[in-house]
Amino acid sequence: MSSLVLIQIANFVIPLLIVPYISRIIGLENYGKLEYARTFVLYFTILIDYGFNLTATRSISIERNNRERVNEIISNIFVAKFFLFLIATLIFWLLLYFDNTLNEKSSLLWVTYLINFGFLLFPLWFFQGMEKLATIAYINFAIKLIIVSGVIFFIHESSDYWLYNLFLSISQILIGFVAVYILYSKFKYRFNFPRFQNIVDQFKNGFNVFITTILVSFFVSYAFILLQKFGTDAEVGAYSTANKLVMTVQVLILLPFSQAFFPFIAKTAKEDLHLFINHIKKASIAVAIITSVIGLITFIFAELIIKIIFGEDFLFATQTLRILAFLPVFTILNNLFSYQGLLSLNQDRLFLWIHVFFTVTIVAGSYFLIPIYGLEGVAYIRIISEILLMSVSLFYLIISVKKKVHAS
Repeated sequence: MSSLVLIQIANFVIPLLIVPYISRIIGLENYGKLEYARTFVLYFTILIDYGFNLTATRSISIERNNRERVNEIISNIFVAKFFLFLIATLIFWLLLYFDNTLNEKSSLLWVTYLINFGFLLFPLWFFQGMEKLATIAYINFAIKLIIVSGVIFFIHESSDYWLYNLFLSISQILIGFVAVYILYSKFKYRFNFPRFQNIVDQFKNGFNVFITTILVSFFVSYAFILLQKFGTDAEVGAYSTANKLVMTVQVLILLPFSQAFFPFIAKTAKEDLHLFINHIKKASIAVAIITSVIGLITFIFAELIIKIIFGEDFLFATQTLRILAFLPVFTILNNLFSYQGLLSLNQDRLFLWIHVFFTVTIVAGSYFLIPIYGLEGVAYIRIISEILLMSVSLFYLIISVKKKVHAS
Protein backbone atom coordinates (compact mmCIF):
# COMPACT_ATOMS: atom_id res chain seq x y z
CA MET A 1 0.00 0.00 0.00
CA SER A 2 2.93 2.33 0.72
CA SER A 3 4.29 1.67 -2.77
CA LEU A 4 0.88 2.40 -4.27
CA VAL A 5 0.73 5.66 -2.32
CA LEU A 6 4.13 6.62 -3.74
CA ILE A 7 2.89 5.90 -7.27
CA GLN A 8 -0.15 8.13 -6.73
CA ILE A 9 2.03 10.87 -5.26
CA ALA A 10 4.02 10.74 -8.48
CA ASN A 11 0.86 10.76 -10.60
CA PHE A 12 -1.07 13.47 -8.79
CA VAL A 13 0.85 15.32 -6.08
CA ILE A 14 3.98 16.15 -8.09
CA PRO A 15 1.92 17.69 -10.93
CA LEU A 16 -0.11 19.54 -8.28
CA LEU A 17 3.06 20.99 -6.74
CA ILE A 18 3.93 22.50 -10.13
CA VAL A 19 0.48 24.10 -10.38
CA PRO A 20 1.27 27.23 -8.27
CA TYR A 21 3.90 28.18 -10.83
CA ILE A 22 1.99 27.05 -13.93
CA SER A 23 -1.41 28.50 -12.99
CA ARG A 24 0.01 31.97 -12.48
CA ILE A 25 1.51 31.95 -15.97
CA ILE A 26 -1.19 30.28 -18.07
CA GLY A 27 -4.27 31.62 -16.21
CA LEU A 28 -7.62 30.15 -15.19
CA GLU A 29 -9.03 29.67 -18.71
CA ASN A 30 -6.01 27.81 -20.13
CA TYR A 31 -5.88 25.63 -17.02
CA GLY A 32 -9.50 24.72 -17.71
CA LYS A 33 -8.50 23.70 -21.27
CA LEU A 34 -5.78 21.40 -19.91
CA GLU A 35 -8.25 19.71 -17.55
CA TYR A 36 -10.84 19.37 -20.30
CA ALA A 37 -8.28 17.65 -22.55
CA ARG A 38 -7.35 15.22 -19.77
CA THR A 39 -11.01 14.51 -19.05
CA PHE A 40 -11.69 13.80 -22.73
CA VAL A 41 -8.64 11.54 -23.09
CA LEU A 42 -9.57 9.65 -19.91
CA TYR A 43 -12.35 7.82 -21.78
CA PHE A 44 -9.78 6.32 -24.14
CA THR A 45 -7.52 5.41 -21.22
CA ILE A 46 -10.40 3.46 -19.71
CA LEU A 47 -10.97 1.64 -23.01
CA ILE A 48 -7.29 0.65 -23.22
CA ASP A 49 -7.08 -0.45 -19.56
CA TYR A 50 -10.37 -2.41 -19.87
CA GLY A 51 -10.48 -3.14 -16.13
CA PHE A 52 -7.28 -5.21 -16.33
CA ASN A 53 -5.85 -3.41 -13.29
CA LEU A 54 -8.47 -5.37 -11.31
CA THR A 55 -9.02 -8.59 -13.27
CA ALA A 56 -5.41 -9.20 -14.35
CA THR A 57 -4.18 -8.34 -10.86
CA ARG A 58 -6.55 -10.92 -9.41
CA SER A 59 -5.46 -13.59 -11.92
CA ILE A 60 -1.72 -13.01 -11.40
CA SER A 61 -2.16 -12.95 -7.62
CA ILE A 62 -3.79 -16.39 -7.74
CA GLU A 63 -1.25 -17.86 -10.20
CA ARG A 64 1.89 -16.10 -8.93
CA ASN A 65 3.66 -19.38 -8.11
CA ASN A 66 2.96 -20.83 -11.57
CA ARG A 67 5.59 -19.14 -13.74
CA GLU A 68 4.26 -20.53 -17.02
CA ARG A 69 0.71 -19.41 -16.27
CA VAL A 70 1.84 -15.90 -15.21
CA ASN A 71 3.84 -15.58 -18.44
CA GLU A 72 0.74 -16.57 -20.38
CA ILE A 73 -1.44 -13.99 -18.58
CA ILE A 74 1.10 -11.22 -19.25
CA SER A 75 1.20 -12.04 -22.97
CA ASN A 76 -2.59 -12.17 -23.14
CA ILE A 77 -2.97 -8.76 -21.49
CA PHE A 78 -0.32 -7.02 -23.59
CA VAL A 79 -1.87 -8.24 -26.86
CA ALA A 80 -5.37 -7.37 -25.68
CA LYS A 81 -4.28 -3.86 -24.63
CA PHE A 82 -2.42 -3.28 -27.91
CA PHE A 83 -5.56 -4.23 -29.83
CA LEU A 84 -7.61 -1.84 -27.69
CA PHE A 85 -5.00 0.91 -28.17
CA LEU A 86 -5.37 0.67 -31.96
CA ILE A 87 -9.17 0.86 -31.72
CA ALA A 88 -9.03 3.78 -29.28
CA THR A 89 -6.58 5.70 -31.47
CA LEU A 90 -8.77 5.23 -34.55
CA ILE A 91 -11.89 6.42 -32.70
CA PHE A 92 -9.95 9.37 -31.29
CA TRP A 93 -8.73 10.41 -34.73
CA LEU A 94 -12.22 10.12 -36.25
CA LEU A 95 -13.76 12.26 -33.50
CA LEU A 96 -11.18 14.99 -33.95
CA TYR A 97 -11.50 14.85 -37.75
CA PHE A 98 -15.30 15.14 -37.91
CA ASP A 99 -16.03 17.32 -34.85
CA ASN A 100 -15.09 20.94 -35.53
CA THR A 101 -15.06 21.86 -31.83
CA LEU A 102 -12.59 19.09 -31.04
CA ASN A 103 -10.61 19.80 -34.19
CA GLU A 104 -9.88 23.30 -32.94
CA LYS A 105 -8.20 21.74 -29.89
CA SER A 106 -6.53 18.90 -31.84
CA SER A 107 -2.90 19.80 -30.97
CA LEU A 108 -3.64 19.91 -27.23
CA LEU A 109 -5.75 16.74 -27.40
CA TRP A 110 -3.10 14.77 -29.31
CA VAL A 111 -0.24 15.63 -26.92
CA THR A 112 -2.55 14.69 -24.05
CA TYR A 113 -3.54 11.44 -25.76
CA LEU A 114 0.11 10.34 -25.96
CA ILE A 115 -0.09 9.41 -22.29
CA ASN A 116 -2.11 6.35 -23.31
CA PHE A 117 0.93 4.85 -25.02
CA GLY A 118 2.61 4.98 -21.62
CA PHE A 119 -0.37 3.28 -19.97
CA LEU A 120 -0.29 0.62 -22.70
CA LEU A 121 3.30 -0.22 -21.75
CA PHE A 122 3.03 0.12 -17.96
CA PRO A 123 2.02 -3.28 -16.43
CA LEU A 124 0.87 -2.03 -13.03
CA TRP A 125 -1.40 -5.08 -12.86
CA PHE A 126 1.66 -7.40 -12.95
CA PHE A 127 3.61 -5.68 -10.17
CA GLN A 128 0.44 -5.40 -8.12
CA GLY A 129 -0.47 -9.07 -8.50
CA MET A 130 3.07 -10.19 -7.66
CA GLU A 131 3.23 -7.69 -4.75
CA LYS A 132 6.51 -6.35 -6.14
CA LEU A 133 5.63 -2.67 -6.36
CA ALA A 134 8.47 -1.08 -4.39
CA THR A 135 11.09 -0.86 -7.16
CA ILE A 136 8.73 0.38 -9.85
CA ALA A 137 7.18 2.86 -7.39
CA TYR A 138 10.56 4.50 -6.71
CA ILE A 139 11.39 4.65 -10.43
CA ASN A 140 7.95 6.06 -11.24
CA PHE A 141 8.38 8.72 -8.56
CA ALA A 142 11.85 9.73 -9.76
CA ILE A 143 10.90 10.00 -13.44
CA LYS A 144 7.72 11.98 -12.72
CA LEU A 145 9.62 14.32 -10.42
CA ILE A 146 12.35 15.02 -13.00
CA ILE A 147 10.16 15.30 -16.10
CA VAL A 148 7.23 17.22 -14.62
CA SER A 149 9.56 19.58 -12.79
CA GLY A 150 11.16 20.30 -16.15
CA VAL A 151 7.95 22.10 -17.09
CA ILE A 152 9.19 25.09 -15.08
CA PHE A 153 12.03 25.63 -17.53
CA PHE A 154 9.84 25.50 -20.65
CA ILE A 155 6.60 27.31 -19.82
CA HIS A 156 7.23 31.05 -19.82
CA GLU A 157 3.99 32.50 -21.23
CA SER A 158 0.31 31.59 -21.45
CA SER A 159 0.59 30.20 -25.01
CA ASP A 160 2.95 27.49 -23.72
CA TYR A 161 0.21 25.90 -21.60
CA TRP A 162 -0.05 22.77 -23.81
CA LEU A 163 3.50 21.76 -22.82
CA TYR A 164 2.22 20.81 -19.36
CA ASN A 165 0.15 17.91 -20.73
CA LEU A 166 2.94 16.96 -23.15
CA PHE A 167 5.41 16.56 -20.28
CA LEU A 168 2.93 14.41 -18.35
CA SER A 169 2.61 12.16 -21.41
CA ILE A 170 6.39 11.90 -21.89
CA SER A 171 6.94 10.95 -18.25
CA GLN A 172 4.34 8.15 -18.44
CA ILE A 173 5.86 6.78 -21.67
CA LEU A 174 9.34 6.67 -20.10
CA ILE A 175 7.94 4.86 -17.05
CA GLY A 176 6.25 2.35 -19.36
CA PHE A 177 9.52 1.52 -21.15
CA VAL A 178 11.39 1.15 -17.85
CA ALA A 179 8.68 -1.14 -16.45
CA VAL A 180 8.78 -3.39 -19.52
CA TYR A 181 12.59 -3.55 -19.25
CA ILE A 182 12.29 -4.66 -15.61
CA LEU A 183 9.70 -7.22 -16.63
CA TYR A 184 12.15 -8.74 -19.12
CA SER A 185 15.41 -8.38 -17.17
CA LYS A 186 14.43 -9.00 -13.55
CA PHE A 187 11.38 -11.24 -13.89
CA LYS A 188 12.60 -13.02 -17.05
CA TYR A 189 9.27 -12.60 -18.82
CA ARG A 190 9.25 -13.77 -22.45
CA PHE A 191 6.52 -12.86 -24.88
CA ASN A 192 4.56 -15.73 -26.41
CA PHE A 193 1.86 -14.85 -28.91
CA PRO A 194 -1.35 -16.08 -27.27
CA ARG A 195 -4.13 -18.12 -28.77
CA PHE A 196 -7.12 -16.11 -29.93
CA GLN A 197 -9.41 -17.82 -27.41
CA ASN A 198 -7.15 -16.73 -24.54
CA ILE A 199 -7.54 -13.09 -25.56
CA VAL A 200 -11.30 -13.53 -25.86
CA ASP A 201 -11.36 -15.00 -22.33
CA GLN A 202 -9.47 -11.97 -21.00
CA PHE A 203 -12.06 -9.65 -22.52
CA LYS A 204 -14.89 -11.71 -21.03
CA ASN A 205 -13.31 -11.66 -17.57
CA GLY A 206 -12.92 -7.89 -17.60
CA PHE A 207 -16.20 -6.97 -19.30
CA ASN A 208 -18.35 -6.11 -16.25
CA VAL A 209 -15.59 -4.07 -14.61
CA PHE A 210 -14.82 -2.33 -17.91
CA ILE A 211 -18.42 -1.29 -18.58
CA THR A 212 -18.86 -0.12 -15.00
CA THR A 213 -15.65 1.93 -15.15
CA ILE A 214 -16.90 3.64 -18.30
CA LEU A 215 -20.24 4.38 -16.67
CA VAL A 216 -18.61 5.79 -13.52
CA SER A 217 -16.25 7.99 -15.51
CA PHE A 218 -19.09 9.10 -17.73
CA PHE A 219 -21.44 10.24 -14.98
CA VAL A 220 -18.51 11.81 -13.09
CA SER A 221 -17.36 13.86 -16.09
CA TYR A 222 -20.59 14.34 -18.06
CA ALA A 223 -21.66 17.36 -16.01
CA PHE A 224 -18.19 18.83 -16.53
CA ILE A 225 -18.50 18.34 -20.30
CA LEU A 226 -21.92 20.02 -20.24
CA LEU A 227 -20.41 22.90 -18.30
CA GLN A 228 -17.87 23.26 -21.10
CA LYS A 229 -20.81 23.63 -23.47
CA PHE A 230 -23.17 25.82 -21.44
CA GLY A 231 -20.80 27.60 -19.05
CA THR A 232 -17.92 30.01 -19.42
CA ASP A 233 -14.20 29.20 -19.58
CA ALA A 234 -13.88 30.78 -16.14
CA GLU A 235 -16.51 28.38 -14.70
CA VAL A 236 -14.76 25.42 -16.34
CA GLY A 237 -11.48 26.59 -14.83
CA ALA A 238 -13.08 27.03 -11.39
CA TYR A 239 -14.55 23.52 -11.43
CA SER A 240 -11.23 22.12 -12.68
CA THR A 241 -9.42 23.84 -9.82
CA ALA A 242 -11.73 22.53 -7.07
CA ASN A 243 -11.99 19.10 -8.64
CA LYS A 244 -8.20 18.82 -8.97
CA LEU A 245 -7.70 19.40 -5.25
CA VAL A 246 -10.46 17.01 -4.19
CA MET A 247 -9.38 14.31 -6.64
CA THR A 248 -5.79 14.49 -5.40
CA VAL A 249 -6.94 13.72 -1.86
CA GLN A 250 -9.32 11.07 -3.12
CA VAL A 251 -6.79 9.30 -5.31
CA LEU A 252 -4.06 9.32 -2.66
CA ILE A 253 -6.37 7.43 -0.31
CA LEU A 254 -8.70 5.51 -2.63
CA LEU A 255 -6.40 3.93 -5.21
CA PRO A 256 -3.73 2.58 -2.83
CA PHE A 257 -6.41 1.35 -0.41
CA SER A 258 -8.55 -0.18 -3.17
CA GLN A 259 -5.70 -1.84 -5.06
CA ALA A 260 -4.06 -3.26 -1.93
CA PHE A 261 -7.29 -4.28 -0.18
CA PHE A 262 -9.07 -5.94 -3.12
CA PRO A 263 -6.98 -9.14 -3.52
CA PHE A 264 -7.04 -9.63 0.26
CA ILE A 265 -10.78 -9.04 0.76
CA ALA A 266 -11.74 -11.10 -2.32
CA LYS A 267 -9.79 -14.07 -0.93
CA THR A 268 -11.34 -13.56 2.52
CA ALA A 269 -14.87 -13.52 1.06
CA LYS A 270 -14.33 -17.02 -0.33
CA GLU A 271 -12.73 -18.45 2.82
CA ASP A 272 -14.58 -16.85 5.76
CA LEU A 273 -17.74 -14.80 5.23
CA HIS A 274 -17.93 -13.58 8.84
CA LEU A 275 -14.32 -12.37 8.72
CA PHE A 276 -15.14 -10.65 5.42
CA ILE A 277 -18.03 -8.76 7.07
CA ASN A 278 -15.80 -7.78 9.99
CA HIS A 279 -13.08 -6.43 7.69
CA ILE A 280 -15.60 -4.40 5.66
CA LYS A 281 -17.00 -2.85 8.87
CA LYS A 282 -13.57 -1.93 10.24
CA ALA A 283 -12.37 -0.54 6.92
CA SER A 284 -15.51 1.58 6.47
CA ILE A 285 -15.11 3.16 9.93
CA ALA A 286 -11.41 3.87 9.35
CA VAL A 287 -11.79 5.49 5.91
CA ALA A 288 -14.89 7.44 7.00
CA ILE A 289 -13.00 9.01 9.92
CA ILE A 290 -9.86 9.83 7.89
CA THR A 291 -11.70 11.33 4.92
CA SER A 292 -14.14 13.26 7.12
CA VAL A 293 -11.28 14.96 8.95
CA ILE A 294 -9.62 15.86 5.64
CA GLY A 295 -12.97 17.09 4.30
CA LEU A 296 -13.52 19.32 7.32
CA ILE A 297 -10.04 20.84 6.97
CA THR A 298 -10.64 21.42 3.26
CA PHE A 299 -14.02 23.06 3.93
CA ILE A 300 -12.67 25.43 6.61
CA PHE A 301 -9.48 26.41 4.81
CA ALA A 302 -10.77 26.25 1.21
CA GLU A 303 -9.88 29.86 0.40
CA LEU A 304 -6.40 29.59 1.89
CA ILE A 305 -5.68 26.30 0.10
CA ILE A 306 -6.63 27.74 -3.28
CA LYS A 307 -4.67 30.95 -2.65
CA ILE A 308 -1.51 29.02 -1.73
CA ILE A 309 -1.65 26.47 -4.56
CA PHE A 310 -3.25 28.34 -7.43
CA GLY A 311 -3.09 32.03 -6.51
CA GLU A 312 -5.67 34.76 -5.88
CA ASP A 313 -6.93 34.71 -9.48
CA PHE A 314 -8.46 31.27 -8.76
CA LEU A 315 -10.45 32.25 -5.64
CA PHE A 316 -13.58 32.07 -7.80
CA ALA A 317 -13.36 28.29 -7.15
CA THR A 318 -13.64 28.59 -3.33
CA GLN A 319 -17.37 27.88 -3.06
CA THR A 320 -17.08 24.93 -5.45
CA LEU A 321 -14.27 23.45 -3.36
CA ARG A 322 -16.39 23.78 -0.21
CA ILE A 323 -19.27 21.92 -1.88
CA LEU A 324 -16.93 19.12 -2.99
CA ALA A 325 -14.87 19.00 0.22
CA PHE A 326 -16.55 15.86 1.59
CA LEU A 327 -16.78 14.06 -1.76
CA PRO A 328 -13.88 11.66 -0.93
CA VAL A 329 -15.85 10.36 2.08
CA PHE A 330 -18.70 9.09 -0.07
CA THR A 331 -16.57 8.04 -3.04
CA ILE A 332 -14.26 5.85 -0.96
CA LEU A 333 -17.13 4.29 1.01
CA ASN A 334 -18.92 3.61 -2.27
CA ASN A 335 -15.76 1.91 -3.57
CA LEU A 336 -15.60 -0.20 -0.39
CA PHE A 337 -19.23 -1.32 -0.61
CA SER A 338 -19.35 -1.89 -4.38
CA TYR A 339 -15.87 -2.71 -5.75
CA GLN A 340 -14.52 -4.37 -2.61
CA GLY A 341 -17.84 -5.74 -1.36
CA LEU A 342 -20.12 -6.73 -4.23
CA LEU A 343 -17.32 -7.86 -6.57
CA SER A 344 -15.74 -9.96 -3.83
CA LEU A 345 -19.09 -11.72 -3.44
CA ASN A 346 -19.20 -12.32 -7.23
CA GLN A 347 -22.15 -9.96 -7.65
CA ASP A 348 -20.72 -8.66 -10.94
CA ARG A 349 -24.04 -8.34 -12.73
CA LEU A 350 -25.72 -6.53 -9.82
CA PHE A 351 -22.65 -4.28 -9.57
CA LEU A 352 -23.03 -3.41 -13.25
CA TRP A 353 -26.79 -2.73 -13.19
CA ILE A 354 -26.54 -0.42 -10.18
CA HIS A 355 -24.12 1.75 -12.13
CA VAL A 356 -26.21 1.57 -15.31
CA PHE A 357 -29.22 2.94 -13.44
CA PHE A 358 -27.24 5.74 -11.81
CA THR A 359 -25.52 6.73 -15.02
CA VAL A 360 -28.86 7.17 -16.82
CA THR A 361 -30.26 9.12 -13.86
CA ILE A 362 -27.27 11.45 -13.47
CA VAL A 363 -26.91 12.12 -17.19
CA ALA A 364 -30.60 13.01 -17.46
CA GLY A 365 -30.44 15.22 -14.37
CA SER A 366 -27.27 16.97 -15.57
CA TYR A 367 -28.75 17.75 -18.95
CA PHE A 368 -31.66 19.61 -17.36
CA LEU A 369 -29.89 21.25 -14.40
CA ILE A 370 -26.51 22.39 -15.73
CA PRO A 371 -27.89 24.89 -18.27
CA ILE A 372 -29.88 26.49 -15.41
CA TYR A 373 -27.57 26.31 -12.39
CA GLY A 374 -24.17 26.20 -14.12
CA LEU A 375 -21.06 25.73 -11.97
CA GLU A 376 -22.90 25.27 -8.67
CA GLY A 377 -25.22 22.72 -10.27
CA VAL A 378 -22.24 20.60 -11.44
CA ALA A 379 -20.79 20.51 -7.93
CA TYR A 380 -24.07 19.57 -6.22
CA ILE A 381 -24.92 16.90 -8.81
CA ARG A 382 -21.47 15.38 -8.32
CA ILE A 383 -21.73 15.02 -4.54
CA ILE A 384 -25.44 14.07 -4.38
CA SER A 385 -24.93 11.33 -6.98
CA GLU A 386 -22.04 9.84 -4.99
CA ILE A 387 -24.09 9.84 -1.77
CA LEU A 388 -26.96 8.03 -3.47
CA LEU A 389 -24.69 5.52 -5.19
CA MET A 390 -22.91 4.78 -1.89
CA SER A 391 -26.25 4.23 -0.13
CA VAL A 392 -27.61 1.87 -2.79
CA SER A 393 -24.34 -0.10 -2.91
CA LEU A 394 -24.42 -0.53 0.88
CA PHE A 395 -28.07 -1.62 0.73
CA TYR A 396 -27.38 -4.35 -1.84
CA LEU A 397 -24.18 -5.41 -0.10
CA ILE A 398 -26.18 -6.06 3.10
CA ILE A 399 -28.76 -8.05 1.11
CA SER A 400 -26.05 -10.06 -0.68
CA VAL A 401 -24.28 -10.86 2.60
CA LYS A 402 -27.54 -12.02 4.20
CA LYS A 403 -28.23 -14.32 1.24
CA LYS A 404 -24.73 -15.79 1.48
CA VAL A 405 -25.10 -16.34 5.24
CA HIS A 406 -28.47 -18.09 4.83
CA ALA A 407 -27.12 -20.20 1.96
CA SER A 408 -24.17 -21.34 4.06
